Amino acid sequence: MDLVTARRLLTAYAMLDGPDGLSVPDLLDAPGRPDHLCAPRDRVLRAVTGLLFRLTALTAAHGPGAPAKLLDALALSSDAHDLDAVGTVEAFLETGGRPGEAAHTGEVLRALRRAAYGSPGTPGRGGDDPRRAPGCPSPPLTADPQPGRTSLPPSLKTLASALSTIRSHRTRLIRDLPLPGPVITGPSLGQRVDLGTVLISPADHAYALVVAGARLPYGRSIPALLDGLRRYLTPSDAAWALWAHVHQLQPAAALDFLLVTHDGAPRRTRWAYRPGSGPQPGRDPVQLCRDRLPSVAPVPAHGEVLVAGAGEPVTVRAPAPGIVEVAAERATGAPVRALVYAARTPPTGSNRSARRAAALVAARITDAHRECAVLSVVPGRVRLDRGLGPEQETATAVGGAVLRRLLEEGAQAPLLTARMDDDGPFVRLTPRNYRAYLRLRLPASPLVLVPTASPLVRSIAAVLYARLLALGLGHRVQRHRGGLYIDLGDGRYWELIGGTGEATSSGGLLLEAALLTYRTDPARFDAYFQDHLGLSDDPHRAMTGILDAALEHEARIRRLAALDGKFAPFTGLASADPGVLALVTDVLGRAGSGAIHIDVLDDYYADQQQRVRALILLLRLPFRLLSLHYSTARAEVFLRG
Repeated sequence: MDLVTARRLLTAYAMLDGPDGLSVPDLLDAPGRPDHLCAPRDRVLRAVTGLLFRLTALTAAHGPGAPAKLLDALALSSDAHDLDAVGTVEAFLETGGRPGEAAHTGEVLRALRRAAYGSPGTPGRGGDDPRRAPGCPSPPLTADPQPGRTSLPPSLKTLASALSTIRSHRTRLIRDLPLPGPVITGPSLGQRVDLGTVLISPADHAYALVVAGARLPYGRSIPALLDGLRRYLTPSDAAWALWAHVHQLQPAAALDFLLVTHDGAPRRTRWAYRPGSGPQPGRDPVQLCRDRLPSVAPVPAHGEVLVAGAGEPVTVRAPAPGIVEVAAERATGAPVRALVYAARTPPTGSNRSARRAAALVAARITDAHRECAVLSVVPGRVRLDRGLGPEQETATAVGGAVLRRLLEEGAQAPLLTARMDDDGPFVRLTPRNYRAYLRLRLPASPLVLVPTASPLVRSIAAVLYARLLALGLGHRVQRHRGGLYIDLGDGRYWELIGGTGEATSSGGLLLEAALLTYRTDPARFDAYFQDHLGLSDDPHRAMTGILDAALEHEARIRRLAALDGKFAPFTGLASADPGVLALVTDVLGRAGSGAIHIDVLDDYYADQQQRVRALILLLRLPFRLLSLHYSTARAEVFLRG
């Protein structure tokens, strides 16, 4: 790029001037100014390089392909000695394309100038001001930082304000454009990958960030700066702003940046900064910026392996349209994982199933609950060693439709019971991530996560077994290969409870009935066992806390076994604990007749749920079980019970 073009760009876009320490007038030739007072060539090129990084980041508001097109257009202009680089940049800021590709009125440039200088003598519509544009806030450049928030450097505030201005302009033209926020507050989770690499996941799981170089002072500030930018920018726009900001400041240490987000579709943005990658004598600023462009690509369903930090692989995959999984390997220990969720369920077959479920609820469940209370809803069942996928998206969409219908009818908010199969060899989906996923997808309602191997549920099962014997049903039960099987009246034997001789048992119809009993009044059961065992938290939170911890499999098993051992006096089938027996009897007595539990499960469980209903009748339990079963292959849903 020649000096004339560089100086024209610096003059035209002085409102984007950053912390170069270079005032634009000092960089330009002025009439009557002696040549020896004019800025040297390298100072001008250094300033225009910083400006190009900022301009390139701004065009990313028009899509991830716009920055490269801008730099290609500027390179062609330079080769042809075309001095209208200013007009080229203005067209890209306004439309994301070259001059003449789309009509524009210069609104964006006027709005950028007003945001920087105010608007004396510059008429324009109020909607051009990003600070007044709906849904697209702009950082107040002179306001004090909010308490508890990271203060953005002035140059980054300027860039964020400009990006917000362009995003505001596009919002008036394009519907369903991803917008920043609202941000769900709460502490971010930082997981160490190696000495210099960290995986960050915010409370709302809107993105996952891998930063290599986090041991260094500037690297440690990147997650906080990204969090601060989210008030004004989408995560993807914030990634571009940080790319321009870091390359402009040129810190003395290397930095690798990987952001996985869901701005309309699963996407990963990756860039690297290396010391010495700034302006160099004889190096064209346009080509330098082009060489440092971030790599932006969709996240494939089958996964993509990247490398971060000290060469440890990071895998990103999109197992469902609204879910992205990020897993960072470690030299020692289990991988660390984070999940990224779309703000709402994408339009897939799960939405059709949800609409069908809502219709079924209107026809049957709401008629029933006018006389009977719906106490709980199970929005699917997940295996912790497999993670989330289309089945969970469908179950959550159907469960959400059921819950919304109940709330619209004026019902008391039922308990959301998230069932987790935790008997796998490792934990791929942590309960923490599953809880956040459900909170994001479902209406507000009490939520409890129940592992399949819950010793609390087994303690209730021991009481229900005593109830079965007291009702004279012992002749229906047979022991086979360490488990108990029952004849439900059809002449066939079904598993009542498996592995009775083992330390834990997690299968069988009796445990299903015990879980329904727990769901009838979970607060009383939690309080009873927490008090009697002297636990610092309720038993299920104690279990999920162990499953959340980044532990080796053997260490996790030992801690779970230690917790399970405290329940040994309550879980034996030979004799029910008198205290638990009294509690179960009181809970069932207070439930009255006709309390309803609703399970949303894959159609694979339809026959099993029918057998659970048969056992409920045999045990004379006072509640009913209604089951909504879905098929992801056929996008169908049906109601049983």
